[in-house]
Amino acid sequence: MLNPKELLLANLRHEETTRIPWVPFAGVHAGKLTGANATEILTEEDKLFDALMEVNKLYKPNGQPIVFDLQIEAEILGCELMWADDSPPSVKTHPLAQTTSIPCKCTLPTKEDGRLPMVLRVMERMKKAVGETTALYGLICGPFTLASHLRGNDIFMDMFDDEEYVMNLLDYCLECGKKISDYYIEAGMDVIAVVDPLVSQISASHFEEYLSKPFTELFDFIRNKGAFSSFFVCGDATRNIEVMCQTKPDSISIDENVDIVGAKAITDRYNISIGGNIPLTSIMLHGTQQDNMKYVIDLIDKLDSTKNLIIAPGCDMPYDVPVENG
Repeated sequence: MLNPKELLLANLRHEETTRIPWVPFAGVHAGKLTGANATEILTEEDKLFDALMEVNKLYKPNGQPIVFDLQIEAEILGCELMWADDSPPSVKTHPLAQTTSIPCKCTLPTKEDGRLPMVLRVMERMKKAVGETTALYGLICGPFTLASHLRGNDIFMDMFDDEEYVMNLLDYCLECGKKISDYYIEAGMDVIAVVDPLVSQISASHFEEYLSKPFTELFDFIRNKGAFSSFFVCGDATRNIEVMCQTKPDSISIDENVDIVGAKAITDRYNISIGGNIPLTSIMLHGTQQDNMKYVIDLIDKLDSTKNLIIAPGCDMPYDVPVENG
C-alpha cells in the first residue's frame, strides 16, 4: 500500500490510485493550531515549524505547504509590507510605480535575503521530520503577480501601452521564480506551486500573449530539477484553464469560483491533475464538519472520474477555520 506521500506523487504522475489525496493549504491557519498569530509564524522559525508539525499531526495530509505568503519575494525586491495577525502581509508600496525601468538581474534573491533563510531552514527541518510520509510544497509568487507587486496596478495599462516593458518585466520575474524554485527544491520540496492569483484577472488572449512563455519555461525548469509543479490560481480563472494547461504543469489548483466539473473535463484532456475546491468561507470557516464532508462527497459524485483529482481548499485556509473542518 502506498503511504500518504507516495499516493500524492502517484497522482502527480497521473497514475490510477485507490484513494484521492488530500492537501490542506494551511498557511497562516497553521498558527491558529498552536496559538501563534500570522506574523509570528511568517517570521519566527520555531513557531512556524511547530505549527506545521501540528498541521501534519491533526490533518494527516498527503501533502502540505511550508509557507503560503506571496510577498516573500516582493519584500526582498523592495516592496514595503503591511502586516496583520490573521492573514499574510499585503504589499504597501511598489518600487516600480514611478518608473518603467527593469531591475538588474544582479538584484535577484539570494538564499541570504529577507525571510528566505528562515523559510529554507524550516523546509529542511520539515523534510527531516515528515518528508518520508508527506509531500512538501514550496509556494512561490508567480511572475504576473510578482510583476504587479513591483509595478502596481499600472501593469494592466502597460499591457496595452507598452508591451515590450511588460515582456521584459515578466522575464525578470521569471528569473526570480527560477531562483526561488531552485532554493526550495534544494531544501527538499517535492512540489513547487506557482501561485499567481492575478491570472484570473486577464483574458485568455492576454495570457497567451504575455504569460504562456514564462509559465511554460518555469514549469520546464521545475521538471528538469526533478520536482513536480502546480499552477495555483485564485478567483474565477474559468476562461484561462485551457491556456494554463498548455503551459504543462503537473497539476492545477482552483478555488470555488471555478466549476470543477467543467475544469476537470479540460485538465483531463491534457492529463493534468486538478486540486480543489472546498469553499473557504461558506464551508470551511462558517460551515460544520458535516458541511465539509458533504461538500467533498458531492464534489466526488459530480465527477466522471477521480483520477487526477486532489481534494484541497480553494486557496489559503482562513486563520480561524475550526480544527474539525480541516
